[in-house]
Amino acid sequence: MLITVMAWSCFLFTDLLIAQSSYKSLPEKIIIGNIITEGNKETHATIVKRELLITKGDTLLPETLMQLLHRSRENLLNTSLFNFVNIDTLHQRENKVIVDIRIRFTERWYLWPVPYAELADRNLNEWLDEKDFSRINYGIYLDHGNFRGRNEKLQIAAKLGFDQNIGLQYFKPNIDYRQTMGVGAGININRKHELPYATIDDKQVFYRENRRYVFKVTEANLMFNYRPGIYSRHSLSLKFSQYDLADTIFILNPDYCRNQQSSQRFLSISYEYRSDHRNLRYYPLQGYYFDLQLVKYGLGFLQNSSLDVLYAKTTLKKYWNLLPHLYFMAGTTVKISSASFQPYLLQQGLGYRYDYVRGYEYYVVDGQHFAMLRTNLKYELLAPRTFRLPFIRNDRFGKLHLSLYLGLHSDVAWVMDDQFHNKFDNQLPNKALWGNGIGFDVVTYYDKVIRFEYSANNWGEHGFYVHFLAPI
Repeated sequence: MLITVMAWSCFLFTDLLIAQSSYKSLPEKIIIGNIITEGNKETHATIVKRELLITKGDTLLPETLMQLLHRSRENLLNTSLFNFVNIDTLHQRENKVIVDIRIRFTERWYLWPVPYAELADRNLNEWLDEKDFSRINYGIYLDHGNFRGRNEKLQIAAKLGFDQNIGLQYFKPNIDYRQTMGVGAGININRKHELPYATIDDKQVFYRENRRYVFKVTEANLMFNYRPGIYSRHSLSLKFSQYDLADTIFILNPDYCRNQQSSQRFLSISYEYRSDHRNLRYYPLQGYYFDLQLVKYGLGFLQNSSLDVLYAKTTLKKYWNLLPHLYFMAGTTVKISSASFQPYLLQQGLGYRYDYVRGYEYYVVDGQHFAMLRTNLKYELLAPRTFRLPFIRNDRFGKLHLSLYLGLHSDVAWVMDDQFHNKFDNQLPNKALWGNGIGFDVVTYYDKVIRFEYSANNWGEHGFYVHFLAPI
């Protein structure tokens, strides 16, 4: 709990580290001249200029210019379009007051066709019990992160075998001249032989049939995005969903969905606001982040839909540079649902995606509402350094960065469930949950983060865990 107390006693803002030598030779005031870009062979210059905090003709103090260039470089890295960004100032010979800006890029590899094979079972040990080769999934995943050089996202997924999935997703972030509005659309068709129908003893239990699909889902969605500035974003999404379920699901759990119909068709709408002022999104050490989500399941337009669930979810994160090489971060997430009855189909508490208490990774804590606070104290063992692999000549792969961190973490949460905890003997809802531990983080190129953590929870359990996202 000491780490938690420290979170709210730190200063709100920290000073930027600015290299004084970069502007000592500049005049008292300077005028921005040409903005020169090099190395962006695929990315259009308009995409680059959208992230810059300076424009040609600006008149600035040297100190202000260095701060804006520092933040502009972080903005460009946060697009996930570039591995490296270097910004230089160049004096014009005929006029020392005018300074040109040169930005040099090392672009990423944007097109990733990834073939894969996976077991349909939850782990290798379970598959080895029967060694059933029919229970293997295989397919290909195609991801283009900079389609047509305009930061457009194109994703295609095709999975065959025991479970099947076909998906297509496209998003264009800049349909207007000012690049403030974006649109997207997607469709996904998924069929599975097993489905979690309840959470019993704080773990999901599955119903499975090998000869037929017990779960089929078709989803189509439309998205609209509005980004008025560099750091804020509004998103609106409308989704149609059709779930086809095996009738046995309702025998095992009559509350899986209220009307107990094997075919569920409903519309949902969601809105999200984000304010992101972190220095690096994939592994932030300074700045802050805030988001607010509003999601409504069931809009009343489809005859057989009995779903009527509204929830709000918000996250606030803050990052401090306490001392050289020492960082502290804290984040809180709160979710509140409005429905008096929430079917298991739509219920999610802790244990899904990013929302979990460290030390409880093997559990699912279902409920209608939850609040969670996560904290981390980190020491920088190795500051970000650039390395070159001599046997790879292409800079997109042969040039990489690496940084290492050692840290302590402490999480606390509460999940409220007034529907299922007694029925299914779940012990974790409606109780304080906390976990403490130590971790070692590896951060490298293409936004890759590998976290090795040893955590213990307040139930006396402890274990070693591996994660692939920033801790907070």
